[in-house]
Amino acid sequence: MTDNRYAVGSTVYIWRRPSPSSAIAGAYTVVAHYPSESSGRLYRVRSVLGTEERMVPEADLSEVPRGADPVERTPRTRRSA
Repeated sequence: MTDNRYAVGSTVYIWRRPSPSSAIAGAYTVVAHYPSESSGRLYRVRSVLGTEERMVPEADLSEVPRGADPVERTPRTRRSA
């Protein structure tokens, strides 16, 4: 058995980019892990806003960026002085 990069219950981020998952970019909570022979590890994720739940390949996930509010749909950016 292989280790999953993200644990159940952890908060992850899906970036908006062309992908087979077609999930909306934003913060999600990992609900479950699933194996997949064709696309590597799959994750069942639920939006932190509670509006949607999806299956997403690990390649489409990343950690929530530092300084980002996980409830926001897009990460905050620092303003330059």
